[in-house]
Amino acid sequence: MNKHSLIPTETINPRTRKLGSSSPQQIARMINTEDFNAARAVKKASAAIAKTIKVAAETFLNGGKIIFIGAGTSGRLGVLEAAECVPTFGTKPSQIVGIIAGGKKAMFRSQEGAEDDEKQGGKDVLKIATNKDLVIGITASGITPYVLGALKSAKQKACRTVLLACNKKADISHADIFIGLDTGAEALNGSTRMKAGTATKMALNAISTGAMARAGKVYENLMVDVQPTNQKLIRRAVRLIGTIAKTDEKTSHNLFLQSGKSVKTAIVMHCKKASRPQAQKQLQKHRGFLAEALHEN
Repeated sequence: MNKHSLIPTETINPRTRKLGSSSPQQIARMINTEDFNAARAVKKASAAIAKTIKVAAETFLNGGKIIFIGAGTSGRLGVLEAAECVPTFGTKPSQIVGIIAGGKKAMFRSQEGAEDDEKQGGKDVLKIATNKDLVIGITASGITPYVLGALKSAKQKACRTVLLACNKKADISHADIFIGLDTGAEALNGSTRMKAGTATKMALNAISTGAMARAGKVYENLMVDVQPTNQKLIRRAVRLIGTIAKTDEKTSHNLFLQSGKSVKTAIVMHCKKASRPQAQKQLQKHRGFLAEALHEN
């Protein structure tokens, strides 16, 4: 039997057999019903996701990189996750990295053959990986050669490794942690940009947000390391300062400017009656953890 016939995402979904002959309303309801399985799959995998959050936070705090690597939709989702961490958590592009089979051009135009190149997966990850890093391989099928090759090489480099797949029988030979998302057959046969992609994005959101929260990039549920690079984000930064420091908008805006446009620094300046250098030193002492900086006597 061909091993691809065993991949859940390649099986035919009996609940959506009439997709091609259904009304727009029926199609919308049919797909939405299937989408609920994505959230259920992520919930079932919460223990493995939690383990990954812990390792990812430790990696980041110890100066290592978090590397997402995948092909096709999986690769694009990894690149997206890495890119979004920069404005959301104030990370450097070199700290959380996304790699996609076929390179940058594959983000905008499918490079289908690239996923079959196991050796290239290994080469691509070794260009940037060190033994301090965490490599998270993403593959809906669980058998993508490019991703498995990357994990194999990463493991040989002594990296920590995670495999995220929508196949419980995925090849986990080179994974320290396996996140199995049991999304089942797609509404449109084999189209893993649908349920598998949705579940993958949900899991990646949890991993990056959880890791950054544990690395001091979040205060309660507030985005205190936000990079104010446009008017919307500037307004958010000023709002955050006012919310945490309990000040009015004018005071918050002045603190924002005086702090060098840093939410954390502004809050410590106000709450600890500190100068900008003093506030920065206080945050540095506590590795950027705002709660610790504020609660020190």
